[in-house]
Parts: sequence; structure tokens; C-alpha cells
Amino acid sequence: MKKQQNSPLNWLKNFPFKKITDHKYSRGQLIIVGGQKEMVGATILSAESALRTGVGSVKIICNKETLPIYSMKFPSLLKKEVNKFEEFKKFVLKNKESTFLIGPGAGSNKTTKQKVVFLLKNIKNVILDADALTSFKKDLNKFYKLIDKNKIITPHIREFKSIFPNLQKIKSNELKIIEALKIIDCTIVLKGSITYISNGTNMVINNNSTKELAVIGSGDVLSGIISSLVGNNKLNPFEASCAGVWIHSEIGKKSGIGLISEDLIKQLQSTLKKLYGRFIKQRTRKKS
Repeated sequence: MKKQQNSPLNWLKNFPFKKITDHKYSRGQLIIVGGQKEMVGATILSAESALRTGVGSVKIICNKETLPIYSMKFPSLLKKEVNKFEEFKKFVLKNKESTFLIGPGAGSNKTTKQKVVFLLKNIKNVILDADALTSFKKDLNKFYKLIDKNKIITPHIREFKSIFPNLQKIKSNELKIIEALKIIDCTIVLKGSITYISNGTNMVINNNSTKELAVIGSGDVLSGIISSLVGNNKLNPFEASCAGVWIHSEIGKKSGIGLISEDLIKQLQSTLKKLYGRFIKQRTRKKS
């Protein structure tokens, strides 16, 4: 397996910055399966970070209880009220070209599991975080069979243990992810003070981080950033994961001591602007 440090040099040339010819439809649509009423904040963090990173539109699947909250807290966000699973299935099938994110604030329960199963069977680009993973802890074989190379999972170490319980005795996180990819075929982002990203062929180690990212909501911001970078004419799942983790770490360092997850979103714009400057310099050097 090829192993290297995470760096913009590895993915910057393909980064999907907006072009003069772009419009909101050409930038792709991210659909986020909304969280439970008491956890809508997680979904909002993912949605706002995705929009700021550059996806054309974000739509949250909500219900009659959460729709008023999303409408009040985030007016520019698109919403789709869905109250029954049959409605969910119809909506998903009408939006098969979109990228889907499920997990932030979803709740670890049968309903979440049911939605994940349907998405994995019918949608190419799906990012699974948090509750979307732990809802399978009693049915792991089903989860393993449904995952494929286009999918991304973003567990922290406790979530990783719940979906790969047989790997708990392995002490090294790097070895854990290597062994996990013998079981499933996808891109894994194993989050921590050092984050490991691998698709089974390549391993990227991200130590461009800060202890200040150990705060509630930080993972929701990361999943939103990664999700915004995946799709047609964008980055592949592995590149999107590497880029998302690097950006997330960079804004964490800039925010400094005492950060909360909302601070990460505030720093996104300046970090992307700096990254764009590096992109232009890199492109200019190649032409000269």
C-alpha cells in the first residue's frame, strides 16, 4: 500500500473550485438526511460547511417537526419534508445523481439503519458518519456487504470499534484501518489527533491537526466539507476525504484555543481563499 503525508500537493490540481461558467446546478447537489429534533444542530453544521466549501445546493430531508427549525435557523437552505419511509424512497429515487450524507444527528436506531440500507443500494455517492454507522452494530454482515468503493465512512475510534469489533485488540490505528479494508471496500477516514485515510490502495496520514478539534460538532463540519467535494466533475472519494481532512485541520489550527464548531465554519472562507491562491500559483508554474 502506498503511504504518504496529507498535503495539498496530492489533490490540489483536481480541487473543484468554482469556474466562471459554473452555476448552482453544475456545482452539484448534496442531500443531507436530517437529524432528530433535539439534534438538528449537527445537520445544520454539516449543511453550512458544505455550502461554504462550494457545492451548488444543499437540501435537508426533514419532517413536520424539524422543518420549522431549519427554516428559522438556515433560510437559504433547501428543505424537503418527508414523514414516511415510502416518501423517503420516492424522493431518493428522484435524486439519484445527488450526493447523500447521512449520520449527523440521525439517531442510532432502526429508522436510520433502514434509510442507510436504501441509500447504499440505490445511490452511488454516499457519506456515512456517526449514527449511520453505529445503527449497524448488531447487523454488521449486512453493512459489510452493502458498502462499495464509491462510499466514504468517517468514524472516530469509538464508532470504528462498534463496526469492527473483531479489530479491537489491534493497538495501532494504522493497522486497524488496513485490516478493516480487508473486510469492506470503501474509503475510510479514521478520525483522531492523527487521522488515517485509506481506500485499500493508498494510505494518507494527516497530522496537520490540533487538539482543539476535540469538540462536539467538529465531525459534523468535517463530513459536510468532504461531502461537498464528491460527485461528477469533482474529486473521487479518496481525494475528497484527504482534501476535507486537511482543510478541517487547517481551520482548526487557525481558530485556536477555545474554538467551538461554529468557529470552524467562520474560518472556512479565508482558508479556501488561501488554498485557491496556491492553486493559481501551481497552475501558473505549469504553464510557464
